[in-house]
Amino acid sequence: MKTITIRGIDPGLDRVIKFRAKQNNLSVNQWILQALKKITGMGKEPVFKKHYDLDALSGGWSREEARTFQKKTQIFEKIDEDVWK
Repeated sequence: MKTITIRGIDPGLDRVIKFRAKQNNLSVNQWILQALKKITGMGKEPVFKKHYDLDALSGGWSREEARTFQKKTQIFEKIDEDVWK
């Protein structure tokens, strides 16, 4: 495995990295490796998470609900010839 040295880490960034590593019970090295894998898309989790919180609102009609909708909106399919003259 390769070793990479990162220069120019300011004290604020150093504190955040160490805090996050401690928060996740990881060494600084492990935490940085996880972060790099995540942002490059090589980690276990995808870079962008899929959300399912609106699934209940899309495509969830039963056949009966679809038939009722079609029946009640059928009037809109009829063209009023007088209006289009």
